[in-house]
Amino acid sequence: MTQQILVAVIVVIAFVVSAWKLAPARQRLRALLALDGWVSRRPGLAGWRERRLKPRIQRAAGTGCSGCAANVGTRPHHPPQ
Repeated sequence: MTQQILVAVIVVIAFVVSAWKLAPARQRLRALLALDGWVSRRPGLAGWRERRLKPRIQRAAGTGCSGCAANVGTRPHHPPQ
């Protein structure tokens, strides 16, 4: 019985990790933001939120508009000759 429970736990963990890795970036970011909203209402988890969750959300969000090559502000300005 214990072996079956252990195998079931391992299979569930593997499924969750695989689903997380295969999910689109937008969906993962939404999930992280939903988790952040839930954690923000729990004062006991404030330290975990700042140490672990906040940096992960920032990495998942990417560089934003300033990191895009199409952004005029990021390209060097060359005056016309």
